[in-house]
Amino acid sequence: MSRVFLCLTRPCFRLHSRVVSALNTFFTALFTIVVPILLVAGVAFGLGKARIVTEQRPLARLSLYFFSPALAFQALSRSTVDASDFFSIVAFAFLMVVIVGALGIVLARILKFDRLLTSAFLLSILFVNAGNYGIPFNQFAFGKEGVARAAIYFTVNSVLANTLAVYIASAGHSDLRKSLGAVLKMPLAYAAVLGLIFNALHLSLPDPIARAVELAAVAALPVMLVNLGLELARAKLRDYEWRVFLATGIKLLLSPLIALALAGVLGMEGLTRSVSIIEASMPTAVMASLIATEFQARSDFVTSVVFLSTIGSTITLTLLLVLLGYVPT
Repeated sequence: MSRVFLCLTRPCFRLHSRVVSALNTFFTALFTIVVPILLVAGVAFGLGKARIVTEQRPLARLSLYFFSPALAFQALSRSTVDASDFFSIVAFAFLMVVIVGALGIVLARILKFDRLLTSAFLLSILFVNAGNYGIPFNQFAFGKEGVARAAIYFTVNSVLANTLAVYIASAGHSDLRKSLGAVLKMPLAYAAVLGLIFNALHLSLPDPIARAVELAAVAALPVMLVNLGLELARAKLRDYEWRVFLATGIKLLLSPLIALALAGVLGMEGLTRSVSIIEASMPTAVMASLIATEFQARSDFVTSVVFLSTIGSTITLTLLLVLLGYVPT
């Protein structure tokens, strides 16, 4: 009888152990990876809500035109990721935008969104917080090797955000010529190309300039986290709430599924796979909101999605990390 009892209880014991282990991993990841990031943004959120800091646009523009380009240049000029992983990440990031973008356009037409709302909707679902959220997240989860890969994804997403996103935002109320002109004014794409050239040719900047770029690159992440908090502080849900929730659902639920499938199709493995999937599953980029503000493309809609997706991502990203086999160190 005791043997029968043991045979029956062993599966239950194994299941219980797995559940306990998963819960332990979940809460460890939540408090050591997600919470520190949100605390920094939370301070800025409080300052914004208390109206101690009321003007965000100058800081946002500094991020767009100075800090982010410096980070992109430094990340690519110093990257040590091998060529196969590098191009896998680039292809993955590009294809995620293509697939989700195609889905967004179809949905916008089916639901009969107007031109401005379509621009805001696409900005909300296409571009992820790969930098100010994704890079610290991967640093805490995977260390320097995670950061190296996350920086590549961030740069690709940022180049697309500073080109395609600018076009989408300005196309909501501008003609094609003006939209393309706005794209050419954004410096991050130029910084990324220059970084790749320096890396390929093993070039280096003069010491004073290199140190200045390094200072600006180091400043980029905290500045973007502050921007995130200030953006969340001004987020408001308006009369198109269900569309905001639709965009948030695509970001937090559908995008991770697409990312998992795409990583399988591309044959991605190991750390490169994990970092790419996590980056693709990040909430809506603060940069999308900044660009929407800059080009008057219903920034209130985009900011609402930034707010909801950022709050919801505390759970979805932690669950995804557990699913990907994260082991706390």
